[in-house]
Amino acid sequence: MARRFRVGLCQMVSQLEGVETNFSALEGLLGRASKANCQLAVLPENLLTFGLKTRFTRDEQVRWLVRFSALARAHKLWLVAGSMPLHGFSWADGDGDGDWEVSADTIRWHDASEDVKPFATCVVFDDQGRIASAYRKMHLFDADVKDNMGAYRESDSFARGDMPVVCETPWGRMGVGICYDLRFPEYFRALRQQGADFVVLPSAFTWATGKVHWELLLRARAVENQIVMIGVNQGGEHTPQRKTWGDSMVVNGWGEIIARAGDDKLLEDSQLGEHLVVTQVDLDELELLRRDMPVWNHRRLQ
Repeated sequence: MARRFRVGLCQMVSQLEGVETNFSALEGLLGRASKANCQLAVLPENLLTFGLKTRFTRDEQVRWLVRFSALARAHKLWLVAGSMPLHGFSWADGDGDGDWEVSADTIRWHDASEDVKPFATCVVFDDQGRIASAYRKMHLFDADVKDNMGAYRESDSFARGDMPVVCETPWGRMGVGICYDLRFPEYFRALRQQGADFVVLPSAFTWATGKVHWELLLRARAVENQIVMIGVNQGGEHTPQRKTWGDSMVVNGWGEIIARAGDDKLLEDSQLGEHLVVTQVDLDELELLRRDMPVWNHRRLQ
């Protein structure tokens, strides 16, 4: 198994104009990631429907999945498709085995009504366009933040998931989280317990919270669990009232930032805007760290 891979962090500033505007932006980023020889591309949270309260039909949701599948296959890269509101999309290990293709006929759905809340769902596609895994966000952001938005009530729009997700990739085991999950260390303990070597975290951290906690929490989760953290954020002004932090980054198991969207001092909002951050992740280095400092074996509370 190859233990080194090139990853492209596709930071966006998703717009409220609609899904097609955001698809156009992400297609450009994925094209650039492909030309940079990336093997894995990661997109941010709510990349298609940021700030929209619209209820999307099952047919629309199917079209998103089919389109992401085609993009992964066309660019021959693994694709972590941020998050999107999916109502009854059902996934189980083994669904993507063999020659299974993503289409309206093969995607499985629960019988849940479209009137119920969707799940904030991160779908992972392999480089053949097959669905490799899907994660439903477990921790929903219900908080009062000192910014122009004030109160956030994610649970008004989304149902809560109930299961951590780790999936096999050509380079190692990949854990999946979404944004607010980052504040819950037990979630990342569970991912490491399931064998995660690295974790992808599509996010939309607010300006106010990201400024003080984004880097801090990514580095903490990496060091605590000796895993590589790949955090891909929304980054910029979406409306006059709503601004996200950006600063997408990769943190190794020692807590070092090996690549980021902004400069080291984040001068003049350098962390904002659309960015493609490309870097190599070396999981052999991670194995040496775990061998030399076997923290996981020294735990006393399980």
